Amino acid sequence: MAVSARISKSTIQGLLIAAGLGAATIAAWWALYQQQVAMNSLPMDRMWMPPTGTWRWSLTDFGLTASMWLIMMLAMMLPVVAPMTMLIVRIDRGRRAETRINLPTFLLGYFVLWVGFGIIATLLQWQFHGLRWLTPMMDSRSSMVSGSILIMSGLYQFTPWKTACLSHCRAPMGFLLSHGRPGWRGGLRLGLHHGLYCVGCCWAEMLVMFAVGIMNVLWMGLITLAILAERYVPSAGESTRKLIGFGLIAWGCVQWL
Repeated sequence: MAVSARISKSTIQGLLIAAGLGAATIAAWWALYQQQVAMNSLPMDRMWMPPTGTWRWSLTDFGLTASMWLIMMLAMMLPVVAPMTMLIVRIDRGRRAETRINLPTFLLGYFVLWVGFGIIATLLQWQFHGLRWLTPMMDSRSSMVSGSILIMSGLYQFTPWKTACLSHCRAPMGFLLSHGRPGWRGGLRLGLHHGLYCVGCCWAEMLVMFAVGIMNVLWMGLITLAILAERYVPSAGESTRKLIGFGLIAWGCVQWL
């Protein structure tokens, strides 16, 4: 009875964590959708838009842009980190509390890296607006710039860095056995380590948003699906990686032409 009660309790805990991840993902996507609807429906005088000149940006503009990128990172990367999170829950099932990986600090470490990426993306957007490469609605003004971003992102798919980071992300069990340590420090290190590889794997695909429209929710969804496919589709990950690369390069060449 004690064993079955313990198993039942751990199973319920896993379901609650899965439900929490799902709810957070839905909330983030809903927030992005509402932002896009507001941009398309509100009158221009009631709508916040990033200023064109770099010198015109206030702290409020930086804050709103950074918060937009933060929500985007949550929406796109929560589905990506969910399998690793649930694997940690499954491995820790039945372990004593002092030998478990601390899940909250793992997620904290993971998203600290993506918050850093969001800050870099905010600074890039600031410069893009200053160079008038983006419209006030955050769409690309220049087919040459869009084509260059797409070609660069496509070429990165074939680099050794992409292959190494993707190989790491495809083998979560081996990663956990090699780097998993108990306690909050172990969870934080694990999250930072995994987040570093994840950013290294996905940063170029994220930059595609500058070419297709930063607030284009449809393209956010397609990029998220592409990232999930190249990681988790059995026996098709390599072909998916190459297909994404060739597709981005071809699309970029069309933009140039």
